[in-house]
Amino acid sequence: MRRFADASVLALIVSLMTAVPAARAQVDDTGASGDVGASADVGIGMEAEAPPDDTGGAGGGVMLGDEQATAEDQMGVEEVRDSTDPWEDPHEGYWFAGLFYRHIFVPEFLLNLFLDESTGGSNSAFGAEVTYRKDGFDIIGSLWWAGYATEGPFQGAGDPITDMEMIDSGLSVLFLSGTFLWSTEFDDMFALEYGVAVGVGVVLGDVIRTEAYDAGGGNWRPCAGVGNPDATYCDGPSARDGEDGGHYNVTARKWSDGGSVPNVVPWLAIPQIALRIKPIHQLMIRIEGGFGLGFFLGGSMSYGF
Repeated sequence: MRRFADASVLALIVSLMTAVPAARAQVDDTGASGDVGASADVGIGMEAEAPPDDTGGAGGGVMLGDEQATAEDQMGVEEVRDSTDPWEDPHEGYWFAGLFYRHIFVPEFLLNLFLDESTGGSNSAFGAEVTYRKDGFDIIGSLWWAGYATEGPFQGAGDPITDMEMIDSGLSVLFLSGTFLWSTEFDDMFALEYGVAVGVGVVLGDVIRTEAYDAGGGNWRPCAGVGNPDATYCDGPSARDGEDGGHYNVTARKWSDGGSVPNVVPWLAIPQIALRIKPIHQLMIRIEGGFGLGFFLGGSMSYGF
């Protein structure tokens, strides 16, 4: 009986010595510092459950990273731009609406291509415009008003000097025009634009004609009436516009009334050149110039939508 008891004690000691190292190994593997007895139970009777692998298995994380890198190389990384970035996609169309101002100069040398004596003019013009832009090409529709007022001596080509008249022009033109501009871009903000504009305008206002006399030194003055103050220049009889004779404070007739003043005129600007400035995506500024019915210089500002 004692021998059996000694054998039982020896077996218990051996069992404990075997279980303790296993429990310690299980604690070390899991990194836990909990109860040794509970860990020993896990080591002896249960297989530890592996933590879930979110990457889809052993080595899955590396494979996902490689696949993602390959996809980015093939598709490219989309660049995120600020809402005010002036960059434009060449495959997308853009609309702008705004206002513009021009100053139109009609020099004497230009008028003297058709007259022997003339007086140049310098007037304002302004209006509204809508622009459609795609791939560096602009189509602009404009509705605008331009003044063509002037006052001074005029002499028709081939007329005698005694037929000099003082012309008081209150003419203006309401234009509807289209402009077509190509561009050379320096960067997203600056571009040089060049092209042509065509349109038609309705002539408004009147022209007043009065005989003129030489007051000396090439200074011309309007006559007060027939023979006054110089019968050589202020001749008669008084006649209506378009008839032979003297004209004294006479309103020139338009084409529709059988006169020489047109009711409509064309607008043809060749060339039209502009410096396009786009500081932000929603704002477009042009500094422009060209030649139409006179030389013009001005600028515009438009909002993109």
